[in-house]
Formats: sequence, C-alpha cells, structure tokens
Amino acid sequence: MIEIGRLCIKTAGRDAGLKCMIVDILDDKFVLVDGETRRRKCNILHLEPLKEVVKIKKNASHEDVSKALKELDIKARETKPKPKTERPRKKRKTPEQLRERKEEKKKLRGMFKRKKEEKKEKAEEKKESSLEEKAGLVEEKEKTESKDPKKA
Repeated sequence: MIEIGRLCIKTAGRDAGLKCMIVDILDDKFVLVDGETRRRKCNILHLEPLKEVVKIKKNASHEDVSKALKELDIKARETKPKPKTERPRKKRKTPEQLRERKEEKKKLRGMFKRKKEEKKEKAEEKKESSLEEKAGLVEEKEKTESKDPKKA
C-alpha cells in the first residue's frame, strides 16, 4: 500500500488535510513526502493513502513531483527562495565617541552613588531613632533637652 508515487492525505501535523505524494521510503515507519505539503520526512501512521499512484522515480525533485501532480489537477506548494542580503557591519567608534561614552557612564555612576548614600543615611537615622524608642531613652532625652533651654 505504501509505495513510491502513491498519493496520500496527511492526517496529522501542520500540513494536515493536504495532499502529498510519497517520494522515497526511508524505513519501515517513515517516508519522504512532497506536494501540497512541505517536502519532509513523515510517519506512515500520519498518512491516509489514496487510490491514485503516479509513476515517478525514487527521490524525484520537487519539479518532477509538481509536474506529476499537475496532471492530476493538484497544485504543488511553491516557495520563493530568500533574497540574499549582506548583514550590516558594525562601524568602529572614534576615540572621541568613546571618551564621551565614558564620561556619560561616570556621571550616571555618580548619580547612583549619591542616591545609595542618601538611602543609607536615612536608614541609619531610622535605625537609631527606633533603637532609642525601644530602649525608652526618648523620654529621657526630651527631659534633658527641656531642662537645657531653661538654663540658658
């Protein structure tokens, strides 16, 4: 039932429901298919064989397969090759550009250092006040501070 030139319908995968032709038998489970589907290896369990058999040679090219399918009024999948383009090259930066970039980085570092220092100071102030409050020393400080202005 599975032979070269046998017309089939794919039942699984991205190309499910499309007609294809067996171009080559790879082993007892896999075949090479081409036609309305992409030319690729396919599991025999994912194919539904039809009655039609076309005479083509083993490993026939895509053109041969598309000609054989045209006789059966089936349009084969046509793909356009990608146009070749050069990949963009990176341009070297001038020493002036490098210096400018370094200066920008230094400025940014300085800004972040200041912010970190401010955060640390605020955190230390909070810690000190909270420790004094916990120890109950806040009331004593207030009393001593209130006595000092009276003396002056």
